[in-house]
Amino acid sequence: MKSKATTLPILAAALALLTTGCDKQATLHSGLEERQANLVMAALLDAGIPCQKAPGEEGTWNVMCSEKRFAEAVNLLERQGLPRRQQLGIGEVFKKTGMISSPSEERIRFMDALAQDLAKTISMIDGVVDARVHVVLPENDPFARNTLPSSAAVAIRARWDSDISDLVPSVKGLVKNAIEGLQHDKIQVTIFRDAPPRK
Repeated sequence: MKSKATTLPILAAALALLTTGCDKQATLHSGLEERQANLVMAALLDAGIPCQKAPGEEGTWNVMCSEKRFAEAVNLLERQGLPRRQQLGIGEVFKKTGMISSPSEERIRFMDALAQDLAKTISMIDGVVDARVHVVLPENDPFARNTLPSSAAVAIRARWDSDISDLVPSVKGLVKNAIEGLQHDKIQVTIFRDAPPRK
């Protein structure tokens, strides 16, 4: 016959399992690539928020957590910029949709692709949550005496606990070397830091 000392822990474990099983799950994000789903789960688990992932449609993944901690999980992921906004590279953006494209369409697609490629690279820097790059390449007349210079604006969203101001010269150098004819003084880098989490 089992003693009370042995029976009580078993009952407690069974009750905890039953409670967990009855806890309703809410979907935080769906349609994620597996790497993004893993990054989301890692951030949640590091913060002590239980979560799980399940296969979604067409090889994607869904991440779920308890309804009771849904708001906490959403706020945490928002602060960390997860899941990462999808950035398309030059090869994915700069492609024709028809047989013939006008020079203006080609130019617009090229500037957009170049900006997204730079933003994708800058977003990989430690401490950066997100980045946007805006590129202006004036369509100058090659025979004109006066031409307008190219310019670029970089907006960086940084984590509240990261000081990346020392990296501004490196970011400017990256952008300058990626855009032909761009001068260092025509690059503007602005950093926005997230507010610290509420206690």
